[in-house]
Amino acid sequence: MTVGLSAAIVAIFVVVLFWATGGTSSSTSPASTTPGSAVPVNAPPQHQFLAQAPLVSIALPINANAVTAIVFRSIPDPAAIELIPTGPLHRHDEGASGSALPDLELDVGAPAGTVVYSPVDGQIIGVYDNIIQGQVQGYRVIIAPQGAPGVALSVSHLVAHPGTPAPGVGQAVISGVTPLGQVIDLSGIETQNISQFSGDAGNHVAIELQRMANSS
Repeated sequence: MTVGLSAAIVAIFVVVLFWATGGTSSSTSPASTTPGSAVPVNAPPQHQFLAQAPLVSIALPINANAVTAIVFRSIPDPAAIELIPTGPLHRHDEGASGSALPDLELDVGAPAGTVVYSPVDGQIIGVYDNIIQGQVQGYRVIIAPQGAPGVALSVSHLVAHPGTPAPGVGQAVISGVTPLGQVIDLSGIETQNISQFSGDAGNHVAIELQRMANSS
């Protein structure tokens, strides 16, 4: 009788422990995954700057534990403004092999589903479909950075995240606080250049600073 009662108590304890830990025996949460992990990390990013331009500092848009690679590269966009890499996080430069082309785009690799936060303080002035190979593949958000008239920051390769509100025009955003969406999975859509550095399919968020059309 005593043995049977003890076994019942142990069984109840195991069930309660299982429920209290969220139905898993692992003590590792998504927020504690290591760089390169295939598990999305949805906690807000640590406050770290990745790039600077006149009047604008661009902060890490995702939790550092989700970062698979940080890459600066040149793109054929005459409206783009050069970005100067900054901060302690390891980064790659596609133009580092003798190219004199300026860094115009910042790609931050992360697993698909990772929540992306605004990299600047400011206001959303546009939300547009992202077109790849003639098809809508998520969206991009255009932000007017606070204190930087005449420029706009583009954050693309996004899709709506079920747990966060969709971004809207006129919405104020705070760096590292306001969610813009999540990293879209483009692994079956196109070959992504960042994959040579990230070691995976290369899903990422792309950031570009541009002169606005009516600016000099």
